[in-house]
Amino acid sequence: MVNHNHLSKLLEAHVKFELDSLAGDGHKKIIEEELTAAFNRFNKMTLQDIVTPEQIINLIRRIVVEAPVAGGITELAGEMSRKVLTSLQNQQTLFEDIFAQKQFDDIIDKAAILIKVRNEVINRVMNSQTYYKLISNILYTGIKEYSLTESIFHIQVPVISALLKKGKTAFGKIMPLLSILDAFLENKLKNYIEKNNDKIIEYSKKLLVEFLDVNQILETGDEIWESIARHPLSEYFNSIDDNDMEDFIIIGFDFWFHFRKTQYFEGIYKELVNYFFEKYGNEYLDVLMEDIGVTKEMIINEVIEIVTPAINELLSDGYLEERIKARLSAYYNSDILSSLLNEIR
Repeated sequence: MVNHNHLSKLLEAHVKFELDSLAGDGHKKIIEEELTAAFNRFNKMTLQDIVTPEQIINLIRRIVVEAPVAGGITELAGEMSRKVLTSLQNQQTLFEDIFAQKQFDDIIDKAAILIKVRNEVINRVMNSQTYYKLISNILYTGIKEYSLTESIFHIQVPVISALLKKGKTAFGKIMPLLSILDAFLENKLKNYIEKNNDKIIEYSKKLLVEFLDVNQILETGDEIWESIARHPLSEYFNSIDDNDMEDFIIIGFDFWFHFRKTQYFEGIYKELVNYFFEKYGNEYLDVLMEDIGVTKEMIINEVIEIVTPAINELLSDGYLEERIKARLSAYYNSDILSSLLNEIR
């Protein structure tokens, strides 16, 4: 018959052994040994040995597409964005402190040589109805203003100009004439602009394409850098208040909630997952990790760095002892161990 007092002593000794193995730097040795063993095993396995494209696709669908976003996340995003806007760091940090001039110049250089893209953007903008209306309004306003102030009053009808100088009474007497002239001029102007706007837009498009050549873009880039580099970030952030930032966050979340459920997004992530497995599916995991710049030593060091404070805290407050004892008690109170000890006796 097994003595339960002996079983209790064995349990306590086992718990102490486990706790002693974790104390000090003991847990670091265990982590290193276990991860090293895992790496040695994984290095003999390919990516497809442990996971399939379908599993990854289903994971993305569950976590990224279908999982609801808690209200606390959106609230936290708003609060943190406001913290960024009001941070004292913005007053002490210049634009050039976080964005090197070489990086800015590289972007400008790349933009300068994208001639096809630049011309396509110009064509799309200038062929839009918005731009058409803008040009029409500018032409109408400019020509009408010039005609009324220069051509009609000062050149064609000098009497009107003289009357205007005498005051409101004299001006009132010519109001009917002005109304007729204004209506006539408006009709003529609108007809002229309607007939010639396409030519004007094509001409302006040509001028803009010629103006935005490589040298002009590079020169403009230099001017932009000089105007923003030495200014603190607070000057730019001050133009955005808390309500604006909150609105942007809401718009961003609304877009994401819609976009993640589109057929386009589904098609893209499936295509990318399948491509990744075409490239690495039959490769051993050590080759994959080497390609993405991850080493065994890197993972071991980071795991130790992360878990050490937690293990020390859980050891000191008795939590690990409690959980180890709870896990081992089931075995030491089991019929299997009792039978085994009876056989040994």
